[in-house]
Amino acid sequence: MSALHLRPQATLGHADVQGAGLIAGARQALSRLALALAHPLAALAVPRRRSAYEEAHNVRELALEWQRTDPRCAAELLAAADRHELLHG
Repeated sequence: MSALHLRPQATLGHADVQGAGLIAGARQALSRLALALAHPLAALAVPRRRSAYEEAHNVRELALEWQRTDPRCAAELLAAADRHELLHG
């Protein structure tokens, strides 16, 4: 007969989640700073906002890639792209 001994998992508290958010924010700020120092004009560039049609098109392309291996996921992606385009396009 075998026994299975499980140790209780530590739960994350509010302070842990806040700390993770602070670390992620600091990492993002340092990344932006490094980019600005390496490429000063890149920091001034504003990324172009894609249209709802372009976003839906990208999701549809992803769905077609998944069609053969996971048709259910592909169907969900196609439905999500349609909804997104109807709501935002």
